Amino acid sequence: LTRQCLESIVAHTEGVSFEVVGVDDASLDDTPAMLRAANGVRVVTNPANAGFLRSCNAGANVARGRYVVLLNNDTAVRGGWLEALVRTADADPDVGVVGARVVFPDGTLQECGSSVWRDGHTSQHGRGAEPGRAEFQSVRDVDYCSGACLLVRRELFEAMDGFDDRFHPAYYEDVDLAFEARARGYRVIVQPAAVVEHHEGGSYGGDESRRRKRAFIDVHRERFVTKWYAALADHPEAPTDTS
Repeated sequence: LTRQCLESIVAHTEGVSFEVVGVDDASLDDTPAMLRAANGVRVVTNPANAGFLRSCNAGANVARGRYVVLLNNDTAVRGGWLEALVRTADADPDVGVVGARVVFPDGTLQECGSSVWRDGHTSQHGRGAEPGRAEFQSVRDVDYCSGACLLVRRELFEAMDGFDDRFHPAYYEDVDLAFEARARGYRVIVQPAAVVEHHEGGSYGGDESRRRKRAFIDVHRERFVTKWYAALADHPEAPTDTS
């Protein structure tokens, strides 16, 4: 998956000056050797498994660009993805976070932005739909975008000290990031012209890992609601089919 992600960046990124920082989170397979052999990749190696959130923060800490783009290793980017993200942020200094249109490997939509309900549950816009539908083509403000592919202004990410560690090792860190950005006066935007294919959960593991994931989601949703109780008061009640 990591090799596929890097190859897609090489094949489909142009018109933007960028660097690639790869964070090896104490991998036990051939990933460390592959990353060391990859031309043009700056490698950050965690001495022990740190989890998604802390790995993202570690990579961002050594990044040198105007923007930080967080990209899961179980993704494959499509043509024009990075240029679209950067163009959107460049066009408006009030835009602090820009997310992509995320699709499944079979071509159906995973999300084009997401909503957050009053109780902290979330809903992905368009999940399972045809991504070419007109309603998924507009650049617009959203409650949050998936951390699978997320551009953040460097100065904003630094001012926040990165993802909030109370959501370690993962889940709700991207939702919290969006709320924190708005609290600091920034907009959170989805840019459908940036398309990323995502093997959802591809880097997470088997059944036991999925059970742990569910447990983290439940705990972190409660932490998120506690932190953002006042901001959530204006959000609508959750429908019955939220996840």
